[in-house]
Amino acid sequence: MTQTYRIAVIEGDGIGPEIVTAARNVLQAVAQRNGLSFEFIDAPAGASVYQKTGQALSQDTLSKCRDADAIIKGPVGLPSVTPGVVEREVVLGLRQDLDLYANVRPIRLYSCLKDQSPLRADKVENGVDILFVRENSEGLYSRQGLKDDAGATDVSIYSQKAVDRILQYAFDAAKSRRKKVTSVDKANVLKTSLFWRERFQEMANAHPDVQTESIYVDAMSQYLIRCPSNYDVVVTDNLFGDILTDEASEIIGSLGLGPGANLNPEAKTGMFEPLHGSAPEIASSDVANPIGMILSMKLMLDFLGQPDAGKRVDQAVQTVLEQGYRTADIVGNTSTSMQVIGTCRMGDLVAAAVLV
Repeated sequence: MTQTYRIAVIEGDGIGPEIVTAARNVLQAVAQRNGLSFEFIDAPAGASVYQKTGQALSQDTLSKCRDADAIIKGPVGLPSVTPGVVEREVVLGLRQDLDLYANVRPIRLYSCLKDQSPLRADKVENGVDILFVRENSEGLYSRQGLKDDAGATDVSIYSQKAVDRILQYAFDAAKSRRKKVTSVDKANVLKTSLFWRERFQEMANAHPDVQTESIYVDAMSQYLIRCPSNYDVVVTDNLFGDILTDEASEIIGSLGLGPGANLNPEAKTGMFEPLHGSAPEIASSDVANPIGMILSMKLMLDFLGQPDAGKRVDQAVQTVLEQGYRTADIVGNTSTSMQVIGTCRMGDLVAAAVLV
């Protein structure tokens, strides 16, 4: 009997519909190759929806997301909408309303893209393979605070429950990788970070088989450039994780290559999206890189209990890149064999590689 998965789809804004279409085409190839079935459910949300209805995330869409086996989310936001309105309603709203407490962002440098990294060759010669685990429900992104003409306040609160469960996720992930966890904080200044560091040490004591270290976030921003190969699993808070993963994605060649997952493993709920924004300036021009979105489907398949299908997507992306195909953001000047292609063509090639 064919396994069917109900997938809520938020196409988003800007380049969102284009890269989501590419990802859906890849999933259709996966379905054909691996004997699966996907039922895609339209779940509108974002700036364009806000402009039409005055609401960026409706209760109907939220209900569809709750009922689905997984959620595909394209980037949201447009410059014509006041900054923060859509992000707070859709991005933070979905993460918090569905309690998607683990934001998981793998940063891996494909060997065929080493010349695209802005770092010197000796900095990446040992490879870059970092799993960022970011707390996704509390901290400064918890939508607590106020703003008036006299000033503004954002409130950062971390509960023991939130800290312990994200640390546990990181340690569990490390045990299936290289058994090293790096915790990033600002414990010399922030009380929430000091609490975080104390809980991390408790967790480290309970996992003596895992190598651990704590690093201040300002130092970590340097070490990612100086020695990215040193890191395996990096666990950090909501704000620091947001910033560090954008920095790290440039190490591997482009923000357009970065996948992301928002997970609640206990509730078996997951939302999958690329790291980048909606890039409205290049929307509908067929130049956006869909690989971050496509690799997010790899994470979704893993989450749905289909690791073989997820591995097939990853291998398909690598195959297409090794064949010299590039979107505009990852075009180098060291090879004459590269072929610059658009969003649609890249998605089609990866889908075709899945079927091989």
